[in-house]
Amino acid sequence: MLASINNAVRKVINNAENIHSPAIIYSSEILKENLSMFCDSLKSISNNTLLLYSVKACMHSDVIKEMASEVDGFSVSSEEEYRLVSKYNKRISATGFGYSENFDISKGYFYFNSILQLRKYLENKHNTGIQEIGIRINAPRTLFFKDKKSSRFGFTLDQLKLLECLSSKHKFKVKSILIHQENKVLKDSSNLKSFISMLLKKKELKMVTSINLGGGWDNLFLKGQISEFINNLKIPSKYSIFVEPGSALVRTIGILKTSVIDETIDNNIRRITLNTSQFNNSSWYVPRIIACTKSNGKQVDTYVYGNTCYEKDFFGRYLNFSVSINDDVIMYPVGAYYYTTHRELHGFKFPKEYYI
Repeated sequence: MLASINNAVRKVINNAENIHSPAIIYSSEILKENLSMFCDSLKSISNNTLLLYSVKACMHSDVIKEMASEVDGFSVSSEEEYRLVSKYNKRISATGFGYSENFDISKGYFYFNSILQLRKYLENKHNTGIQEIGIRINAPRTLFFKDKKSSRFGFTLDQLKLLECLSSKHKFKVKSILIHQENKVLKDSSNLKSFISMLLKKKELKMVTSINLGGGWDNLFLKGQISEFINNLKIPSKYSIFVEPGSALVRTIGILKTSVIDETIDNNIRRITLNTSQFNNSSWYVPRIIACTKSNGKQVDTYVYGNTCYEKDFFGRYLNFSVSINDDVIMYPVGAYYYTTHRELHGFKFPKEYYI
């Protein structure tokens, strides 16, 4: 099974040999490589383009520290995430419904999600100067696919008109807009180009100087299409561009080391239980087994379960798979949205994390 694993991941597995399971092991080498590749992809973009790491993807302190040495800033969605990165002298982009007075907006922009949220902010500000703000634009979650399901976040086009009424009572300028599309694909660029062009003609957005394209860069990153996608948008050069990758940078940096604690074989079907829980570890992603201790286990279809009493705590089915009791099992990838989406049924804690 190891034959199909690249050298960087193989090195992480080897380095994890003496680490007690269950454990999450993050690779500094893979992270640095991902950062270098992503930064290189931004060099051929005609606009001034800033890279902001989306903290919610992986909040491990050593990962954040590594990011701080390479990225232009951070993207946060809560006061807890803000506290993790505020000690670094970096630009901070923030959005969400958890606005706090503790956010120092002078380090970047808070992108307000609604007219009510913006009104509350302006009414609570004692500073009489002109406030420079950002707003999130409500848009289809993807612009290419036919269903065009809209996000529940951000100002609709009709709500933009309310900004003029609000500006009669409060002094503010909308200087940046956030447009987030999930799972961007190259074909999205033509529709997004039209959408942005339409927005920039709105009188309510005439003071905008930067456009934040949010996250969702995994597909374009893997295919080396980031610069092509952004250049296809034809955003005038006077506008700066922000990109907020999260998963694209950290999805591939982590492995999960776990062990088989129970095994039954009945009618050529094996069921094993591991010493960790998929249900607890992440409500979003299920990693796959990429390696395990060599054993004399019979090759049969194998169902892999977590260690809670929840019937659906399930890692997956593996055909003609060889494994046995006490074997160590390596799963991959667990770098993005694993810890940040975990639960603690039975009080089981998240596996110990290592950064090597």
